[in-house]
Amino acid sequence: MVRHLPSRAFLITIPTRMFEPYAWTRIAWRLLLYLRYRLGWGKCPTLLDVYPEAVVVFDRVMGWPTRLFLKGTENCPKAGPAVFAGNHQKKDDPFITYRAIHRVCNWSYEVRYMMRDDFFKGLPNLRIVDINELVCLLGAQQISRDNVHLSQLKPFVQLLRDGNAYIMYPGRSRSRSGLFMEYREGIDEPGGVTFFMAQAQRGHPDLRVAAVPVARTYNPVADRTMIVFGEPLYLPQGADRAAQRDLDFLIVERMGELLEVNIPLVTAGILYLHCLHDHPLPFAQESLARAVRGVLEDCAARRYVDEHGMADLPRELKRTLEYFEKREMLALKGTSIWPNREAILSAPEPDKLYVTKNPVKHLVNQIIHLRDVVASIESAAESLAKPHA
Repeated sequence: MVRHLPSRAFLITIPTRMFEPYAWTRIAWRLLLYLRYRLGWGKCPTLLDVYPEAVVVFDRVMGWPTRLFLKGTENCPKAGPAVFAGNHQKKDDPFITYRAIHRVCNWSYEVRYMMRDDFFKGLPNLRIVDINELVCLLGAQQISRDNVHLSQLKPFVQLLRDGNAYIMYPGRSRSRSGLFMEYREGIDEPGGVTFFMAQAQRGHPDLRVAAVPVARTYNPVADRTMIVFGEPLYLPQGADRAAQRDLDFLIVERMGELLEVNIPLVTAGILYLHCLHDHPLPFAQESLARAVRGVLEDCAARRYVDEHGMADLPRELKRTLEYFEKREMLALKGTSIWPNREAILSAPEPDKLYVTKNPVKHLVNQIIHLRDVVASIESAAESLAKPHA
């Protein structure tokens, strides 16, 4: 039986303009109860029965109304069960994807997110807050990366059987180099989305679990996130392990096609290739603007492209160049661009500082699997290098 959100029926009677103040009041009270509990003066409160209110408060705190954009919303199920499989680039991926889903489904089903149980390892254990405990109160279902217990798997299967959903990351770990999916530390293939689908559907012939590919593209210059939902995929009843793995790989393939091509990504690609092929320096900002626009227009026929950036390309490109200049990837002298060839071609260790050490490569790595986009950027870089450019 589907477990409905406890406060949903009541919430629809609240005027829209009053809902946010109402949400803040309820969440503030629950957090006070949580503080009281941590000080040893009461029971641990739940936040799951104020689920819609928590989503709205998070929305405002994180500034998502002006920074989060969605595409492919027709592919996001309006009812569960569903597994949302996404790429993992930033620490807040679960939370922002969580919000994106609720913008579309309007809280019609519960959404949880899979999180490894050692994610906060090393952080101090404070008396007033236990981070692991708090994220579980906010919807996390924790799981061990290397020593998974059956008791950790069952809640995900039950979520699906109850008509709800959760978010997981088949890459299992956050990408440090920017690659869409980065395998390391003994990880050499995607996690099994279909394992949970098969287990949920076993013995329930009428249950169809949707696997929804999701991709987040983060624009670090504009501090803007685009989340794109792909068309749901389904596992046939009784599918064997070979069929399950085929679908697991297809899910990842579909995820990779959902990235949005934006100005920082294209600019980084052109800068990298210009340096890699040792083309003459400097080149004009106006020439680069034409090259970037050409790539975006070329990709628009078959890819998701950032319309916000295209609508004001000169300003967005200027901000992008200033972003790279601040990080010593190039120098701007009048209307000329002087790329820092040594910095752009550097190959830092793929650790947590990669994005700081080489932000150009970090962006290039995000689209390197998109052959048509790379081909378009290569053509633009060659054109930029010609004398008439």
